Amino acid sequence: MFLDNRSSTGRPDWTCIVVGFTSGYVRFYTESGVLLLAQLLHVDPVLRLKCRTYEIPRHPGVTEQHEELSILYPAALVTIDGFSLFQSLRACRNQVARAAAAGSDVVPPPPLAYKKWGLQEMDTIMDHSSVGVMTLCVFDQMKNASILGGFHASVKGSPPAMSQFVTVGTGPYAGFYYAVEGNSQPLLSHVALAVASKLTSALFNAASGWLGWNKNKNEEEAAQKQKPKVEPATPLGIRFGLPDSRRHGESICLSPCNTLAGVTDDFGRVTLLDLARGAAIRMWKGYRDAQLGWLQVQEERGDREFSPSASLPRRHALFLIIYAPRRGILEVWAMQRGPRVGAFTVGKHCRLLYAGYHLMGVNSVTSQGWQLHTQQVCLLDPTTGALRTINIPFHLALSDKKNERARDMHLLKRLSAVLKSRDMDPVSLEREAKSVLLEIKHPAIKKQALESLLSNRNAPVSCLTNVTSALHDALKQQDADEVEASLLQLCSSQLKLLQLYSDIQQLQSAADTEACSGNQDSLEGIEEELSRVGPALQRYAQLSSKPSVSFAQDSPDTPLSTQAFLTQLECAEEGEVKVNRRSDAEWNQLGNFMFWGCLCGKSPTHKVCDTLQLAGISPQQLLSLLMSVWLQREKEVLQKPVETVRNLHTLLIALSNMDGAVEESWDTQSVSPWWQQVRFTCIQSHNAAAALLAALVAHRAAKASITSRADSKLQSEWEAVSLELEQWVVCVRQLEDVLVLQTLLLVPSPQGTAGGAVVQCSIKTLQEGGTGDTRRKG
Repeated sequence: MFLDNRSSTGRPDWTCIVVGFTSGYVRFYTESGVLLLAQLLHVDPVLRLKCRTYEIPRHPGVTEQHEELSILYPAALVTIDGFSLFQSLRACRNQVARAAAAGSDVVPPPPLAYKKWGLQEMDTIMDHSSVGVMTLCVFDQMKNASILGGFHASVKGSPPAMSQFVTVGTGPYAGFYYAVEGNSQPLLSHVALAVASKLTSALFNAASGWLGWNKNKNEEEAAQKQKPKVEPATPLGIRFGLPDSRRHGESICLSPCNTLAGVTDDFGRVTLLDLARGAAIRMWKGYRDAQLGWLQVQEERGDREFSPSASLPRRHALFLIIYAPRRGILEVWAMQRGPRVGAFTVGKHCRLLYAGYHLMGVNSVTSQGWQLHTQQVCLLDPTTGALRTINIPFHLALSDKKNERARDMHLLKRLSAVLKSRDMDPVSLEREAKSVLLEIKHPAIKKQALESLLSNRNAPVSCLTNVTSALHDALKQQDADEVEASLLQLCSSQLKLLQLYSDIQQLQSAADTEACSGNQDSLEGIEEELSRVGPALQRYAQLSSKPSVSFAQDSPDTPLSTQAFLTQLECAEEGEVKVNRRSDAEWNQLGNFMFWGCLCGKSPTHKVCDTLQLAGISPQQLLSLLMSVWLQREKEVLQKPVETVRNLHTLLIALSNMDGAVEESWDTQSVSPWWQQVRFTCIQSHNAAAALLAALVAHRAAKASITSRADSKLQSEWEAVSLELEQWVVCVRQLEDVLVLQTLLLVPSPQGTAGGAVVQCSIKTLQEGGTGDTRRKG
């Protein structure tokens, strides 16, 4: 038995352990085993100790239940008020701490008030529950008065407040006791008598020593005189019971709402009692040695958003937990007449932990804003030492077949099972997914089902497109008030991305039949540049083409899945498509999917660029994707440099002609941010050959773009042309030097293979480091 005190931070400050003994004593200890208080309240073995703590009333008019400690004896029941007990235990703890610090004796605590009831008219009592204070309605008051007092019984004006006690055992099987408040005065424990006896004993011992009497004999007589006095119990007759001569009750477990109780018996049955009516309303069989617990679940906040009663307080659901050790099964039942909502196979030697109370010392004032962090029900497995908690969703209590949310959750589980199945063909998957999404009514669950379908790797793009399109059309046909805007926006955006994925995938298989005659003029002189740097590129390719180990899933030729494409792109509210850069590997994979077919000549370049531009992707992000795939696949580029260079030039011209690529208001005294992005990518790249080829192509493309802009304006812009082209000339020369340096670093040592990896260099690393840097390295 544990009584906790809450500190200022809301957590338990200290713990008091209450232990009952066969001698009738009840002793209170700290967590370190220090005795705080010992009481002899009745000369009989203690059978049960139960605690009731403060609960916040969930509805107006509900009787507020106060804290209480109840102690069951074979024929008596002692109740101690929780407030006075809490104050006494705190005072005892402080006194023990002060006495331990000062090295003095502990002063006995003040008297402890309690009530003792003599439970009559029941043969054997095995367990009890103190339900709390209740008030009968006028009809029940008149009924009880007529039954107890007869026809001429008088009825009081106001129903009296009564404390209800329920006991289980034999003769009868369950007994109901009602103690009217005010009929029994609180009794003082033997502490005050013990204090007086101790003082008398001290005076007697001093006088005996002065007179020379026998000290040992007097001490024995004084010890007998100090025997605690036991107060008599107030008789309390049984109001009514559930007679069953063959059934013996073993334990009773009270629900958190104090209206229901579960009772176990020696027949292996679990009986559900309605405490307000005093009747057994349900019984389960086949649960010998069962252990019971209750779990009260509060409705989630999200469940009330689409409910017509969203402004009302959140509902609570009650579940009964039954652990059958003989069968090794843990079951969860919805109350009061609900079905079994869960069953779990556990060990046969577990222990169900259910306290039924929380921190002591809490009232209506201190409970404001109090968040309970303790688990209500736990299952302890002593064989493995595992402690399992039990969490139940609120919607499982809604067992009505017409309940939409319970039905929707069932459909969501069915869709999850279908998506996990590997044996289902795409046609069946599409048919089943479409049926489930159209049947779900709750918008939040429908959105969750659509997201789980779109994130599935096994679903083909045709299936995703058809199912999303069917859902979008169904939402369009509904009333505007019933359709959630976010769900409709999700369908529209995902349809747009799926269509973009399908278009690019179809263009990858189409041959590039575009005429490149328009680019021949702008590419004049590129062959001379390639022939000039050709030997360096060939030497670099020979030295860099060393065998290496790679994994199939990391290959750039791995097809991009629909799920990966949808996770990297998102649609904004304005209709634009934004690419989210999550990792370099995913970024390169997306670039391969979009542009590698164009670079190889297998896809029509202008059709791909037009498709991407119509989707709303910014030209800057497309340029970054193009440069990443070009630099990543350096080995493939060097195998066919002339062909890939021409395709790269075509792509750069097409991207630079997009709206928003090159600014119309181009200052003649500054460089273009568009071409500066390409130049910055080449400067910081470690792939020297691919960066040099990209710089040569970008130089020609920038020159052609500037020339066309100057011709369109019918004026010469020699300053802007010279400034931009001068930047490219310097970049190309630097990249040629880096290529030679990188080739030199790749040459193997004549004395054997070096132990370390090859040093990678770029223009950026050479400019920021080296002996010419005046900054000191730490």
